[in-house]
Amino acid sequence: MAFGATLAACADTQPRPAFYQNLARSGGQLDPNNALNLINSYRQSQGVGAVSLNPALMSLAKGYAASLASNAKTNRNVQPDGKLNARLQSAGYQAADVEESVTAGYHTFAEAFSGWRDSPPHRKTMLMKNATDMGIAAAYAPNTRYRVYWVLVMAQPK
Repeated sequence: MAFGATLAACADTQPRPAFYQNLARSGGQLDPNNALNLINSYRQSQGVGAVSLNPALMSLAKGYAASLASNAKTNRNVQPDGKLNARLQSAGYQAADVEESVTAGYHTFAEAFSGWRDSPPHRKTMLMKNATDMGIAAAYAPNTRYRVYWVLVMAQPK
């Protein structure tokens, strides 16, 4: 019995793959490179070219996710606010084409990815054919309905 408890304790100390990390906790962090790799694998499986992380889009996604999280107690609806072009301009990114997904409630990237893949509007964003750049972020807001707020931006620069 002691051996089983020791073995179980060892199993609990093994790090989880990045896409299974619980982001619904203080200090939880999305691994953007891991997210990029999974999204690019999915894009490739669907016959669409790879994208790269773009610093301006990463900053935009991070800021918007943080805003969604900070406003979560007063705004129960999680949806795009229609201000994507203003955020792009503030970030200094000139887009020829852009798609944005805004979601909440997924506590791991694996959950978010599965949800996006199974949702036609979010799948459309992930599979944007002419996209070459990507930004992604998640923000944690304890004591709110969804706790984790996500932003994914895919774009083609001008």
